[in-house]
Amino acid sequence: MKKSIIFGLSAILLSLASASIAETRYISDKIYVPLRVGDGSKYRIIHRGLPSGEKLELISSNEDSGYSKVRTDKGVEGWLPSHYLKSSPAARSQLEASNKQISELTTANKDLREQLQNTTQNSQETNSVVEELQLENTSLADELENIKRISANSIKLDDDNRRLLESNQMLSSEVDVLKTDNARLRENKDNEFFLNGAFAVLIGVMVALIVPRMMPKRRSDWT
Repeated sequence: MKKSIIFGLSAILLSLASASIAETRYISDKIYVPLRVGDGSKYRIIHRGLPSGEKLELISSNEDSGYSKVRTDKGVEGWLPSHYLKSSPAARSQLEASNKQISELTTANKDLREQLQNTTQNSQETNSVVEELQLENTSLADELENIKRISANSIKLDDDNRRLLESNQMLSSEVDVLKTDNARLRENKDNEFFLNGAFAVLIGVMVALIVPRMMPKRRSDWT
């Protein structure tokens, strides 16, 4: 009986220990953009992937190719598709800044609450401080809600932008395939036209050589 109880307690302790060790993780949704030596996908890659949110210096843009030349913080220069560049930080960076501000506001709110609890002044002064702290607390709560709404909108915009980029990449691939097929069909048509012309010339030469020999020769009046 004692062994059964000890075994049961051991199993419970092990399950609690396993639960305390387990941690939550999330899959990253970052996009990595390759950097090339020229303004096109045919050029060699010099950087395997700049992560989304990377700060870059814009040097020049080529509207015909749709590529822009940039420089990284480490001084590496190269070309990447212009549609990956944004004038404002990514939503993830904005969200991190918002979370930092929320943390600061939460700390300030906690300090105000501690200040309220530690107040030892007379009742009149205490009531004045309480009213002031309540007003500040209400203002902080409103600001927190506003920051949360902004963060949610930033995440949605980031998701929409990522879906649009994926759709654009698929359309670009389809356009490249259509261009290749069109060039192949044009080349086949040109070859067919050339072969038909050559065949017609060959038929004409054969007719010019064979027909005169097949016609009977006229007898001379002297014979």
